[in-house]
Amino acid sequence: MRLLSIGQVRPGMTLGKTVFTDDGKVLLGSGMVLTDRLIEGLRRSGIDSIYIDDPRTADIEVHDVIRPETRQQALAVIAETARQITNSNKLARRISVKEMGLHFQRVFHNILEDLLGNREIVFHLMNITTQAGAMYHHAVNVAVLSTAVGMSIGYNRNQLTELGIGALLHDIGKLQLPKELLEKNTRWTEEEYEIAKQHTIFGFDLMRKQHDISLLSAHVALQHHERLDGSGYPQGLKGKQIHEYAQIVAICDVYDSLTSPRPWRRRYMPHDALEYLLGAGGHLFEHKLINAFRRHIAVFPLGSSIVLNTGESGVVCKVDPEYCQRPVVRILKDGRGNDVMSPYEIDLREELKLFIVGFEDEELFTIKQV
Repeated sequence: MRLLSIGQVRPGMTLGKTVFTDDGKVLLGSGMVLTDRLIEGLRRSGIDSIYIDDPRTADIEVHDVIRPETRQQALAVIAETARQITNSNKLARRISVKEMGLHFQRVFHNILEDLLGNREIVFHLMNITTQAGAMYHHAVNVAVLSTAVGMSIGYNRNQLTELGIGALLHDIGKLQLPKELLEKNTRWTEEEYEIAKQHTIFGFDLMRKQHDISLLSAHVALQHHERLDGSGYPQGLKGKQIHEYAQIVAICDVYDSLTSPRPWRRRYMPHDALEYLLGAGGHLFEHKLINAFRRHIAVFPLGSSIVLNTGESGVVCKVDPEYCQRPVVRILKDGRGNDVMSPYEIDLREELKLFIVGFEDEELFTIKQV
């Protein structure tokens, strides 16, 4: 299978991976033959890209690091929690939110078990999200990647749980922001941004009142916008004043935000987002944590269409975790842009004069540097 932007999808193509709505429901199941109507429905739902089955890439299987049912359950719990928090009936809200921690412990247990069972998979978080529900998918993505970083640096199960639940709920305070702010399809003004900053405090206040949520998890919500040099918010903390959990979630939050579409921009290329984080090491984020993070990122994910310096283009078909920037590429077009009769593979670990210059599908990514 291969990843295509919605603009490149044509009727008759077959959907390779199931697309979920913001609340965990199946929007379109894998194996569906796409029609003009279905493609337009995906576009209206804010889907900017999908995986399709292609005879030339049929053997390329793009597995999620967590099972689809695990993601679906997590999205459903987040959506239900959001509904409860915003319930206009204050008494009903107080009763229902009371067991929030227990629900998220169950959800994270499944995420952790999936991660522990897939240690060899290179994590590639190019997930399909809807604009309206981006916050829910973002929460799951950040939790998955944060937990991977925690595993990388040797956290025990209790630490991973504190970190993971904090990551799942790091933006929960946004639900208490004005609705018109959350639904705005353009960049926030400076005044709106100042209001939005309060979500860190709102989230902390909500989580610290839950007896079954660790206070350290609550501090993730409070501190995930703090930065090493003191330039963050809400308290302007510096260095070791910021808990390590919050620093990990901050890195994953920035990466997933940059590589996800927004109403006012397309995604950034994964290697551009990673380059930004590497440049911020020692300044905004700890070098140790950045290095732990980069070990779990495939900057050229499986199924993505790339272009070589020779002009040839193809699909990433294999990724060695030790050489993420030098994947194996299946060439589908020659240097002149013509389809090749017999696709062939190039291992960039061996062909050192060849390198990837970008992604073929320019409709999917913002090309400029971060």
